[in-house]
Amino acid sequence: MSVNEIKEPSDDDNEDKSSSSGGGNTDEASFEEFLSKAKNTPETDEEEDDAPLELTREERLESLSIRAAPKQPNEFVCSSCRLVKHESQKADKSRELCRDCV
Repeated sequence: MSVNEIKEPSDDDNEDKSSSSGGGNTDEASFEEFLSKAKNTPETDEEEDDAPLELTREERLESLSIRAAPKQPNEFVCSSCRLVKHESQKADKSRELCRDCV
């Protein structure tokens, strides 16, 4: 066969390739099995997330016993995010910005 002669693929060639590769559909079948198993598994994450939010009326009305500590001399309040940070986190002293907000 010369360079100018190009052999067109025939239907017989396609059948030979699919039969020699072991069917070719095994990947698709295993993927479909995976999807069907994934759909059948119950989603318990949502149920577990809702459980802590279910409080009784008494629990909702109970006051919290946590006290906020006053700002220490080595701390500052970021003017952008309004969080209390340690002085070592200060990036811009004139604008009172922390490293995260710069």
